[in-house]
Amino acid sequence: MKVAKSMLVAAGLALAVGGAYAAGDKPAKQAKADAEPGFNNMDKNNDGKLTRSEAAKDKSLVSKWKEADRDNDGSLSRAEYLMVKGKKDANTVAEKVKSAVNKDDSSSAGATSKPKK
Repeated sequence: MKVAKSMLVAAGLALAVGGAYAAGDKPAKQAKADAEPGFNNMDKNNDGKLTRSEAAKDKSLVSKWKEADRDNDGSLSRAEYLMVKGKKDANTVAEKVKSAVNKDDSSSAGATSKPKK
């Protein structure tokens, strides 16, 4: 009986903690979704191109409009959009890798273990 009761309490605790964790995570995901809506969400008339007014929700895209609009037609094709977003993703990954490498280097700098013979 004690085992069953313990299992029930543990299961309830796991559900409560998991639920709270998931609920706490949703606003961050929603904030990111609001900050960077996808191409399809912004393409209101579904013509396969983004105008400046359609892209206004994505401030980083609008700030790079001249770079993104490679053919200077005043709108962004999906390919142009993906080139800008791909560069941003590559830069983010590079920064994360650099940060992780620097973190690993600094944590191993003070190692005191003896080398193996």
